[in-house]
Amino acid sequence: MSARRQGSKGSQVAASRQAAERAAARASARRRLAMLVLGVILIGSFVIVAVAQGLGDPSVEEGEIAVVEGAPEETITTEEFDAALEQTAARQQVRELPEPGDPQYELLADGAVSDLILGRWVLGEAEERGIEVTEREIDEELESVKQQQFGSEKEFQEFLDQQGFTLEQARERIELQLVSDRIQQAVLPEEPEIDDEQVEGFYSANLEQFEVPETRDVRVIPTKSEEDAAEALSRLEADDSPKSFEEVARALSTDEATKSTGGLREAVVAGQSEPAIEEQIFAAPEGELVGPFETESGFAVLRVEAINEASTTPLEDAREQIVSTLRVARGQELAQAFQEDFTAKWTARTYCAEEYLIDRCANAAPPEDLCTAEVADTQGCDAPVPSTRPIPPGSSGVFGTPAPTGLAQGPITPQAAAPPGFVPGVTPVPGGLPPGAAPPPGAAPPGAAPPPGAAPPPAPPQPPPGG
Repeated sequence: MSARRQGSKGSQVAASRQAAERAAARASARRRLAMLVLGVILIGSFVIVAVAQGLGDPSVEEGEIAVVEGAPEETITTEEFDAALEQTAARQQVRELPEPGDPQYELLADGAVSDLILGRWVLGEAEERGIEVTEREIDEELESVKQQQFGSEKEFQEFLDQQGFTLEQARERIELQLVSDRIQQAVLPEEPEIDDEQVEGFYSANLEQFEVPETRDVRVIPTKSEEDAAEALSRLEADDSPKSFEEVARALSTDEATKSTGGLREAVVAGQSEPAIEEQIFAAPEGELVGPFETESGFAVLRVEAINEASTTPLEDAREQIVSTLRVARGQELAQAFQEDFTAKWTARTYCAEEYLIDRCANAAPPEDLCTAEVADTQGCDAPVPSTRPIPPGSSGVFGTPAPTGLAQGPITPQAAAPPGFVPGVTPVPGGLPPGAAPPPGAAPPGAAPPPGAAPPPAPPQPPPGG
């Protein structure tokens, strides 16, 4: 083989070797890139899992039961829990605290945790809104409570001892109530604006509530027997004056309620009387004696004194009542909207130790779905209830004013406005007791939240004029 051919063959071998080396380098680079991408994916997956598992949540240290982010004192200690547990038991009139694991203990513990968390929420909300109460205001309110609910300083102290409260803890309750009232004042307008369009819309949509049905004034003489009814008719045919009706009723009527008034019943509407008597009342012409006719309990005669035709209350006459009703409804709506936002916002900031988890903790498991497939197939499930789990603060919508339940007849009667203190769990301090009256045994101390499971104070159906 010539030297030229040998040189050419050597060049080809060298070129092949270089190409192979370049391919191997590219493959190695691709493997390194793949490993890098895989590493990024694994790191990202770990972060997602960590967040899902709550590794980014505030830690609850030993000696603490919960952390409420943004509250003036974020941590709630086991020492506070122990005191709240005794107070909750006292409110429930439980003399001896049950052992952990006992169902009653769990109820009391949940109530104590709930009460402590709620206190942090209220104070946190107040701080964010720049709401403060002074020591002097607390002193004045405390004196007012003593005067209105207790006969003396001694009775007040005895009550605190009975409920397991120190004076300082009672003052803290007073502060919570005052702060709660100030929050309500900041959230709710004193008198929501109601325009003509709303009034007219309510009137049109609820016209039946302003319809006054026909009523009749009637004199009825019910008797034991047909003979007595015949005698009554005979005497009234001879003299049908009001005085004669009174004499006949006293002598023969079996109706004690109208015996002394000559059998007079005023403004009788359909559906109020025994069927046989009602039929005659609404069939008889005005001023004519009717009877004797048989009833369920005997016989009777009657005369229609006056027929009051059905009518509809004009809008202008009903306006004041409509405005009052719409203001109450609007106030309750605004309060409900605030309460939902308040609960959602502060639940999202609350983290509890595992053994103290309740539904006010962001890291608590969602409630168990009771609508299993078996329940759905056999008895059906209730309509879903809107979630109260954390949502972005302020995202709860405010909808149109709901129409209140109609009355049986006549213009609607507005409901009384809900009392102050709608922030969940904080009840008005006076507690509805008359001045100088001490709360009954087992009652909550001044400004205390109601025990778990107790009905909330009258309000937002639900809360509050106005969430």
